[in-house]
Amino acid sequence: MIPAHDEEATVATMVAQALAAARPGDRVLVVDSGSTDDTARRAREAGAEVLSGPLGKGAAMQLAVSRVDSEWTCFLDSDVVTSERNIPALLRETAADGTADQVVGDFEYDHPGTILASTFTIYEPLTSRFFPEVGDHGAHALSGFRAVRTRYLRGVELPPDFGVETFLNISVALAGGRVNVCHLGVIGSRYRFHGGSMASEIGTRILDLAEAHGRLDPADRPEWDQWLREGVAAIAPNTADQGRSAVLARLFSTVRRPMPSRF
Repeated sequence: MIPAHDEEATVATMVAQALAAARPGDRVLVVDSGSTDDTARRAREAGAEVLSGPLGKGAAMQLAVSRVDSEWTCFLDSDVVTSERNIPALLRETAADGTADQVVGDFEYDHPGTILASTFTIYEPLTSRFFPEVGDHGAHALSGFRAVRTRYLRGVELPPDFGVETFLNISVALAGGRVNVCHLGVIGSRYRFHGGSMASEIGTRILDLAEAHGRLDPADRPEWDQWLREGVAAIAPNTADQGRSAVLARLFSTVRRPMPSRF
């Protein structure tokens, strides 16, 4: 399943990889997530089944989950330009050994600043504090390349935004699922900077889940929200280079920020 928003230039690359990795009975499904370009046409021409879906990565993934009945669902990002190896084939190979309920694809990225900053400064500190059972999923714990046993996706409402991978990591762990990390090599993509919205959505999802599962007292939530706002501001973009130098320069001081005083 490939969620795609305005990815006409690259969507066919991942469709081709998915078709090459597919076996009889598999579906290669692109959800066109509110695109304003020719993403849907390019995906269809490349050989994918295409659904028209709502705007939002998680919302697109939710639509796809409602349409599949396979044992596994493999999620793939649509912005890949180059990769050393076939990404869905590697995820399939790791899933096939039968020891995991979720396979997370780790990789080297051509411009990692923003994604890694959100992971190191927001995701990792908060999950370590509230959900230590999640454990280590590699440097790209929030990778969009992952395979999940579909039963873990049934009966749940995925976040509609970029908090969706965070939700999957936590919800699979809480359900007792096992996770394997699969290394995908070097990936080149046309990643587009999302300002502080991605980091904010990731952090908000963790705090919401912590409150819902009784791990965060609602009375303490405002203090944690303030911690999150300060973290998001610290990795806010430098518009000259889409935030990469600013993020990297401030990353290590930001990750050491003290948590709310009670903790």
